[in-house]
Amino acid sequence: MSAAAGLTLFGAYMGLGALFALAFVIKGAAAIDPLAKGAPIGFRLLIFPASAALWPLLLVKWLKAARAGDDA
Repeated sequence: MSAAAGLTLFGAYMGLGALFALAFVIKGAAAIDPLAKGAPIGFRLLIFPASAALWPLLLVKWLKAARAGDDA
């Protein structure tokens, strides 16, 4: 794999991560952790970079939380 291809894949990963993180900090964080509901903008800005980087793991957690909420 060339360096250009690696950078392209990394850019795509982080681009998807940024889109996911935007949705996650608005809705998803509260779905996973009830204490995050109504959290201030400072908290949301703080978790944005980590949400973008760890988006596959957080997506799975968010989907599991949504599924558990449907069962209740």
